[in-house]
Amino acid sequence: MFIGSDEGDIKFIGKNGTFIARIGVAVSVRDSDFSEYVRSYREFFERFKSNFGLQTPRWVFSSSDLRSYLIGEGDLTEYLLLMREFIDDVVVPNNVITNFVFASFGVKRVYMPDGTSKSVMAFIKKVLKSYFAYIPAWVVVSRLSHARPKVHIDNFNPSPQTVAWNELLNRASELKIIPNGDKIDPLISTADLLLRYVKEMISLSKWRLDVNSLRTNLRSVGFPGDLLRIYHVGGRYLSNIVPQSVSNDIDPSMFNPTPRIYVLKEGLLTGEKEQQLIEKSPVFEYILRYATDKGGSLKFLSLQAGAGGDFDMLKQGGIVISLGPYGEKLGEYISSGLGFPLTHLTSSELVMLYGGDQ
Repeated sequence: MFIGSDEGDIKFIGKNGTFIARIGVAVSVRDSDFSEYVRSYREFFERFKSNFGLQTPRWVFSSSDLRSYLIGEGDLTEYLLLMREFIDDVVVPNNVITNFVFASFGVKRVYMPDGTSKSVMAFIKKVLKSYFAYIPAWVVVSRLSHARPKVHIDNFNPSPQTVAWNELLNRASELKIIPNGDKIDPLISTADLLLRYVKEMISLSKWRLDVNSLRTNLRSVGFPGDLLRIYHVGGRYLSNIVPQSVSNDIDPSMFNPTPRIYVLKEGLLTGEKEQQLIEKSPVFEYILRYATDKGGSLKFLSLQAGAGGDFDMLKQGGIVISLGPYGEKLGEYISSGLGFPLTHLTSSELVMLYGGDQ
């Protein structure tokens, strides 16, 4: 079995203020259905590109991608219709199970491993947010009797150990945490797409966040009952998901699939502006496609020391992609000059791999 997991949150505004719950989807696909599922997924989005005249080499898309393509003045109609087609053409024929998970707790305070406590809203917004991406996968895996699934999880922050994490780690035959997973990995993309669809339907229709209500209502918007599971992670599960320590013992980068693909910035813009510009560029579309085809992980190279930096990972090899003259020199320096086992590609070489012009 293959499992893809992603997460988000949802807000409800009422007389007593704003209520926030963490939500997530884990999709599960049997081994025997997986190849056909990927083929159906790709065909769906190649057709989508053709219908909307999109010039991109990519075939894996996130919910934010689709919304940017389809929502002009804020009208969700076309987006919701496309998601209904996605369920009909990809989810149903390939027996993809949608496991929708929501976390809310009937307590006022949550006790932490250092003896302090946090309000339940602070726990949901500030603590659980950093690692909830793997909780939907854990919910599914913890209910399997003998299967040892291959699990793909969208990236999350370094975080403390939990009982849920350790159980997931022990029971998965393969565990991949993939930066930009919703844009390069079909499983995580599917989880992300279905999660956003469910979130939009809950918000638009003002459904209650309740297992029985959701089971009934989601069937009415395309989800077959036999391929839908609803789970509430409530107060009795807190001991499984509250951190066991105050230190961030889980380093997601240790579970990034290889090859690791690093994008080299030019350093011409300050702060996050350069990364944002790169991510909006035509060249980045080719980088995303390349990461999908390689089955690896993708991130911007960080030369800072400690958590979040890539010094140690460079020794394990990978691919560096340069975008301009500074990055080209840096790529040659760390691969040829310093001898790290890295392949260096320029953006021009990468674009030409897919028959593009630059």
